Amino acid sequence: MICHIDADSFFASVLQRKHPRLRGKPLLALGMGGGCVIAASYEAKAKGVKTGMPLRDALALCPQAERMSSDFAETALASHQIESIIQNHCPVIEQMSIDEWFLDLDTLVGGVPFDLFLWAKDIQKEIMTMTGLSVSVGVGPSKLLAKMASEYRKPAGVTVVEKHTIETFLADRPAAAIPGIGRMRELHTKARHWDTAWDIATADTATLQKLFGKQGPELQQELLGECLFEVNAESAQPQSISRTRSFKALKGSDVVWAHVLQHVSYCVLKMRKQKLCTRGISVWLRDNKYEHSGLQLKLPQPFDTEEAITPYVRKLFLQLFDKHTLYTQAGFALWNLHERASKQFSLFRDANDMIEEETLQQSLDELRIKYGREVVIRGSALPVHDPHKRKLDLPMFE
Repeated sequence: MICHIDADSFFASVLQRKHPRLRGKPLLALGMGGGCVIAASYEAKAKGVKTGMPLRDALALCPQAERMSSDFAETALASHQIESIIQNHCPVIEQMSIDEWFLDLDTLVGGVPFDLFLWAKDIQKEIMTMTGLSVSVGVGPSKLLAKMASEYRKPAGVTVVEKHTIETFLADRPAAAIPGIGRMRELHTKARHWDTAWDIATADTATLQKLFGKQGPELQQELLGECLFEVNAESAQPQSISRTRSFKALKGSDVVWAHVLQHVSYCVLKMRKQKLCTRGISVWLRDNKYEHSGLQLKLPQPFDTEEAITPYVRKLFLQLFDKHTLYTQAGFALWNLHERASKQFSLFRDANDMIEEETLQQSLDELRIKYGREVVIRGSALPVHDPHKRKLDLPMFE
């Protein structure tokens, strides 16, 4: 059996823990830039506010809501506190995100608990007592069922799905409650009158594969209680590294480009810490109508320095940016990641330039790891630089 633990409205709950006056009030936890709701308290959700909603839309639904920037440092601490408690209960856990974990209950001393509901209530109570944060807990024979179970009675719910209760549970859940059934796939399910999760679990497998590809039959097997994906305690090499930030609507290319440059520095540093290099990049922008546009590019060879990657990022950015459009978000991603081998020189690039790039990047890495990412920034990133962050008196570079 697999357990899924999901912190309730995590970013908002962490703010309420830090600022007790916010408890019981509608609260909007905002992302960087303050233009997007990344979490809402359940008092705000009751008014129709949803995660990812633009701030203006959330305030239209809940004008009395408190607004506050998310505290990412406090959130990371809270995540660590919850995981430390979970580790005391189960030897094999897999952190899926900052606020959710899978546990392999077959690895518990003495095996799977006889009373799974009571076991789940105990760990839920301990997390609340020790951290002041509520979690929802789901238990099921597969990862998919466990995750659906944790969503079933949010907030602070506990749901156990066993083999003999799968049909009853899935028949009570809409098809859209299945993780992986997004807006496009929901169009297919509605067209075929697959209204419940049980309808999809018992649908024609060949049709599912035709509509959803390989994921279709896998999703169906997981729904029926077959565990295809084990809890993986080992941290696998990432397939991509990305960063996105929202901000108040703005038009100038300099400021939007500054946000993208900061994302490049962040992603490259994270990639190099894991001794990886990239063969692909993506850049995307979101306008004030909440519409996204993006481009991606396969690089001519593996790169692992900002100097090598930035010209290609700039090329994509210039293709995307429209001077007449107001933008509220910028994002960047590195993908097709591989282990970084010894430096291979290119026939199309000067070897001395490559050596200088690596030397510069190593110096940047050392400074940023020791003093923080804001210690040295590109001059082009200055429009969004926070002067209050800790930094040394070092020159900026283009």
